[in-house]
Amino acid sequence: MADPIHLAVYGTLRRGEANHHIVSRLRGKWHEGTVRGWVYEIAWGDAEGYPGITLSDDAAPTPVDVLAADDLDRHILEVDRFEGPGYRRVVTTAKLEDGTEVAAWIYEAITDED
Repeated sequence: MADPIHLAVYGTLRRGEANHHIVSRLRGKWHEGTVRGWVYEIAWGDAEGYPGITLSDDAAPTPVDVLAADDLDRHILEVDRFEGPGYRRVVTTAKLEDGTEVAAWIYEAITDED
C-alpha cells in the first residue's frame, strides 16, 4: 500500500492554533473532518503539556483538520521531527465533511502502556 496523501491534525497543529505554521507550508487542500479517538492533555514524558490522541473505534468522532497533499511524502519527515519522541505517526481513517473516508497519517501520543 502506498503512503497516505492525507494528514489529519488536532490540537496545536490545527488551523488557527499556535503550531499550525509547521504544516501550513505543505501545499494542498484543507478539509474539516473527524477521526475516532480521545484527545487529552499529555501529563508525562517529552510531550507533557501538549494535546495527545489515543485512537479507538469505540471513541466518539473527534474534530480534525485534514490536508490532502500529493507531495506529503516529501515533507512528512519534517513534521515527524517537530512532533518528536512523544508521538508516533500512524495511519487512521479520517471522515471528511462530505462523508468521504480517507487514509490519513496522524500523530498518536505514546502512552505509558506503549
